[in-house]
Amino acid sequence: MIFLPDNIKSRELLNTIRELSWDVAKIFRSYNQEINNSKKLNIKNFETGPVTAADIEINELIKRTIKNKYPLQQWEFLSEEDKKSNKNRIFNSKWVWIIDPLDGTKDFIKETGEYAMHLALTFKREIVLGIVLIPQKNQLWISIKGEGIWFENEDSLKEYPINKKNKKLNELKILTSKSHVHQKFQSLLERMNPKEIIGMGSIGYKISSILRGDGDLYISYALAEGTCPKDWDIAAPYGLIKEAGGHFTDINGADLKFLKEKNYDQSGILIASMNSNHLEICKNISCLINK
Repeated sequence: MIFLPDNIKSRELLNTIRELSWDVAKIFRSYNQEINNSKKLNIKNFETGPVTAADIEINELIKRTIKNKYPLQQWEFLSEEDKKSNKNRIFNSKWVWIIDPLDGTKDFIKETGEYAMHLALTFKREIVLGIVLIPQKNQLWISIKGEGIWFENEDSLKEYPINKKNKKLNELKILTSKSHVHQKFQSLLERMNPKEIIGMGSIGYKISSILRGDGDLYISYALAEGTCPKDWDIAAPYGLIKEAGGHFTDINGADLKFLKEKNYDQSGILIASMNSNHLEICKNISCLINK
């Protein structure tokens, strides 16, 4: 049974999240119909990247829906779009929702389809519910800690056969960012000599691709002086792959931590896979870096 506050029924919460997610999918579709209209998108460029009207509308819908449905619940929200209120913030509640209303904004603008909505519920900084909506594929991925993972479309629920693999580096299809492959990362990829390197958009899109078997391993390589993924980029996809029996770790094989005090960075080198030899792969990559 899903681990939730005593006064909340798991079935009711899941139905709320399902309805909310498909409402979000409708919003994405409405913007896609006018994707070339920059006034409709209302694109703004902040330091961390572009923000569209869709980001803001979906962010407000998610928070408003959860607050209205559970007005007495003392959980809190961490969202990518609430940049001002996120700064130096300390959470008092044991329960925190982590939101990325539109992960892969550049891909949304370019109409590649490789974008997603991320929503995760945490208890004492542990992911207990992970939601990744992939509008382009009409897929809603759901993970519940201790209960499993599945995906749904708007009219049916599907259990997906997710199998662990045992591949070597040169046998892997590696998923990377399209826009954050700097020189050091490119050099590392060349030394790894994988079967294939696939540039892809949203992290949620990448992780769902691994779960579907379309890729084997995702690497995020953030330089110390550069930008890096944040909690909202990682939390929901992390919940999915962990509940599927996979891994999402740092280069040393350590699980990721969320809601660190005043710091939501997921820096350094992060690796996600469904490989049973994940730790061995991490060690091999670490050796290549140190050569």
